[in-house]
Amino acid sequence: MNKTQRLILAIFVPIIFFFIALAIANSLGFTSLVGLKKLPSYTNNPFDWGKTWCVWLVYSASCCLFEFLLFRDKK
Repeated sequence: MNKTQRLILAIFVPIIFFFIALAIANSLGFTSLVGLKKLPSYTNNPFDWGKTWCVWLVYSASCCLFEFLLFRDKK
């Protein structure tokens, strides 16, 4: 694989990983809110670090591992 192909993979694969992690974190990050009518409503917050930290940790680790394996010297 040449340098241009590696660079394209280094940019687009973490973006794809990000959208997968965002979907998973969005399903885990439910927060209940009380509206003006005192009825509970729910909203998704994928960046609620208290609930979704494990998803973002796995995302960071997988991106680091992918980049390491992509750019390591194979000599």
